[in-house]
Amino acid sequence: MIRKREEKGNDPMVWRGKMKNLLKRILVVDDDQGILDSFEVLLGDRYNLVKAENGYEALRILETDPPQLIFLDIKMPGLDGIDVLRRLQKDQKKVGVVIITGTDQEKTEDEARSLGVVDYLKKPLDIFEIDRIATQVLA
Repeated sequence: MIRKREEKGNDPMVWRGKMKNLLKRILVVDDDQGILDSFEVLLGDRYNLVKAENGYEALRILETDPPQLIFLDIKMPGLDGIDVLRRLQKDQKKVGVVIITGTDQEKTEDEARSLGVVDYLKKPLDIFEIDRIATQVLA
C-alpha cells in the first residue's frame, strides 16, 4: 500500500531538517532588545538561538557553550564588539562572526575584517541577508 504524502508541515523530511538546524547554535549580541527580538522571530524556530545584551555576557556564553555563528553588535556599553573579537582571536576560538552595526566607520569595519569576521552588516538589517548568511555559514 502506498501512503499518501503528508502535508508539508508534517512531512518527516522537513522535520528532520529543522531538528538538524536546531542543533546549530547562534549567538546574537546586541544591547538593543528590539534587535534581539527580531533575531528570535527570524531564526529562533530553526536554530538554537542564544541572546546576550553585552560583551561580558557574550564572553561567558562563549566559555561555557560556544556557538557556530555570532551576530555581534559593535557599539555596546562596557565591552564592545571589537573587544569581543579581539578576545576570540586571542583565545583562538573558531567561530563565524558577523558584525551588525548602526555606525558607518570605515576604520572600525577595517579592524573587524582584519580580525576575521565573516561579514559586516549595517543597520537597518536586511532579513533576507541575515537568513542567507546563517544558512551559508551553518551549512
